[in-house]
Amino acid sequence: MVTGASAGIGAATARALAAAGMTVVLGARRAVALASVCDEIRAAGGRAEAVVTDLRDPGQVDALVDGAAARFSRLDAVVGNAAVGVLRPIAEGRIEEWRAVLDTNLLGTMCLCRAALRHMLPQRRGDIVLMGSAATEGAWPYFGAYAASKAAVVALARTLRAEVAAHGVRVMTVDIHNVGGTDFAAGLDPELLPDAIQRWVELGMLNPRAPTIAPDDVARAVVFQLSQPPPASVHHLVIRSQEN
Repeated sequence: MVTGASAGIGAATARALAAAGMTVVLGARRAVALASVCDEIRAAGGRAEAVVTDLRDPGQVDALVDGAAARFSRLDAVVGNAAVGVLRPIAEGRIEEWRAVLDTNLLGTMCLCRAALRHMLPQRRGDIVLMGSAATEGAWPYFGAYAASKAAVVALARTLRAEVAAHGVRVMTVDIHNVGGTDFAAGLDPELLPDAIQRWVELGMLNPRAPTIAPDDVARAVVFQLSQPPPASVHHLVIRSQEN
């Protein structure tokens, strides 16, 4: 199961997992884009289902996970990829923006993990992969809410691993940096983005001359993590441009 699977990293991960032989359940908010990715996977010979899901609604998260487990009799792996970001100095922060970021990136991810564990713990196996971010490292002005949410996701993964590893469930994270070909930047304020990028470059957080990595690069990293036979676990993986 992959969330945020209608485009970018989520779509690439769903395609890669299907190509590796997994039956994939795709969850995202955008119905048309989600159906398009699902059709693409099927056309390539893979097995996929699409379920329109807003991670901010716990009921929809439960329906996504429980429905998939019921249809396929088990749940092997969940990739928590859905996330949103906002550019805004903390001093000018807007509560509604903060809530949208935290409800999606953190609370939605926690609900996803809780729902998945209802099935993984009884079967004593399963993998949970959560997307982190390079924004949790160093200082990224204008990106405080997003960085805080992703730092919380990484902390959540560590805690969850300590709780469930002995019960056969692996919990892994992937930190990503400067991935091109996604819709993520389209949701950022275009008036603030140039100032933010300039500040990130000044602080040495971003190399503007470095090529971006592609969603497919991240997808291969996730496939690598999931392909390791237990008890091996790639707890934490960082993927970024070699010049960044």
